[in-house]
Amino acid sequence: MKKQRTFYIDLVLAAICLLTLITGLIIHAAGHGIVQSNVKIWRVTHIVWGVLFLILSTGHIRAHRGWYKSLPERFRQRSKVTVCLSAVYLLTSATGLILILHRGNAGTHLGILHYQAGILFSILAIWHLCGRMKILLTMRKNFPLSASHHKAERGKNIFICKD
Repeated sequence: MKKQRTFYIDLVLAAICLLTLITGLIIHAAGHGIVQSNVKIWRVTHIVWGVLFLILSTGHIRAHRGWYKSLPERFRQRSKVTVCLSAVYLLTSATGLILILHRGNAGTHLGILHYQAGILFSILAIWHLCGRMKILLTMRKNFPLSASHHKAERGKNIFICKD
């Protein structure tokens, strides 16, 4: 049950990370005059996705707390991408929360730092996800995406098209 919960959290985290990235890029593009839509809506949407990501990521980190606890003794054996991702996650989250709490303008130095950290975080998150894709696909076979799947349906590859 614990692995199943972690799998679903990871799946949702990947989607929310992508949505947060997209809304952040739209806000940035609007700052350069590229996007002419209502920026306030995009900011609120970005904040909602960001806060959801922050909440769900605590569950992800909690599920992998053994990895973090053993980090000081086993640093050389740990994934440097995940270590960097963790550090940039803290920077991106902290700057985002400060901007929310102080109603900071994205055009400030802190806003630019948040944007740059967010881009780096997105790159590292994609790298992190790609490194675990084989594990996630194996787990997907054990945990169907909908409750309507029968036991006989488990393990079938949904990515193979049959005519």
